[in-house]
Amino acid sequence: MMQANQETDSDNAFWQVRTAIKSLMNFQGEDDEDDVIYAANKLNFVLRVVHDNHRAWNDETIRNFVLIQNDPLKHLNVKSEKLNHIVRKIQQEMIVNFS
Repeated sequence: MMQANQETDSDNAFWQVRTAIKSLMNFQGEDDEDDVIYAANKLNFVLRVVHDNHRAWNDETIRNFVLIQNDPLKHLNVKSEKLNHIVRKIQQEMIVNFS
């Protein structure tokens, strides 16, 4: 029964983060639309991989995967602090929910 609860918690966390990423797609700001789409797509990829592997990974591996190896902002010329903040918040949610 405990395994089922962990699965439910993991799935709920997945959908909470997924919803945040979907809301990013509607971001209106001074950043290029292509950059916003790239960031959202990269975050979706990271979320799927973390969700699939979080039981086998330790906290540091998850943090490294999310913030260093697959940080969408390192490939973008982000113009607004708001976009930067939203992406960082989504990344932190992934780390907290799956660590």
